[in-house]
Amino acid sequence: MATDVEYAPMLGFVDPIQCWPTDYPITDHIEELPIFGIYSQSALEDLGGLEAMFDRSPWYVAELPSGHTVVIQEDFPWNKRDWSPPTDAAFLETATFPDSGEYAAHDFADPFAALETDAIGTDLCVPREKIGPEFRNEDLELVRVRVDEQRDLRRLDDGSFVRNVVDDDPGDPAAFMRAMLEEIPAGATADDLMVSALLKDAIQPAFVRLEDPADETIVSRVVALDSDINKVEFLITLGRVAREADFSVADSREIEQVFESLETFDATVDLDQYLRDRLL
Repeated sequence: MATDVEYAPMLGFVDPIQCWPTDYPITDHIEELPIFGIYSQSALEDLGGLEAMFDRSPWYVAELPSGHTVVIQEDFPWNKRDWSPPTDAAFLETATFPDSGEYAAHDFADPFAALETDAIGTDLCVPREKIGPEFRNEDLELVRVRVDEQRDLRRLDDGSFVRNVVDDDPGDPAAFMRAMLEEIPAGATADDLMVSALLKDAIQPAFVRLEDPADETIVSRVVALDSDINKVEFLITLGRVAREADFSVADSREIEQVFESLETFDATVDLDQYLRDRLL
């Protein structure tokens, strides 16, 4: 097995772009470490070692003959397929499943946690089997929902169950994903079950809140854009830049101007820089 790279992110939690370095030195330009990554010895040293890199011991760590280290932070989504990586193989020097504690912090949040019972909004969802390294535009479904008395999201059109609202932080990103379908009510079918793509805390409640069922939200307007840009990535970047600019998204003329300009947006342009130029 030939491994000559310094760093190889194989799978991100939700936004894989954040796992890719934007410049050199590589280890100074990674926003988020991947759920599954391969690191050279020098990369590990530059990142401070495993204890400094993660808030708890990773789920799986393996040493390769090349000197590289394979690190898988979480058992999710592997546990959905009853699969575990090998601990005894010719291409491994060592492999272990260290004991794990709790994550101290992460940037997952549910924007619907801020909405009261009977509030309505627009969620952006995928079927649970479509959870993957990234949320693709073609897998996304805009769902108009209501928060019911059990803190579940139900479709406005027929009242069917969509997912649980995650009001309390369950501790780590994988548990956060599972918490969206932790308490499935009687009568819900497999086809009903979905998970939200709006998982980053940059997605503000104002992005999803509806005052009237026929209204539009920031989320619904982004979904409606006739553009090849990744819609989830755009929403995360928009929320991050808006928060940095310290202005309200709900009534911002700057946001309106961004939507107007996106009619001629070139998808090859750096999205983060584009929004910074428009909003900061």
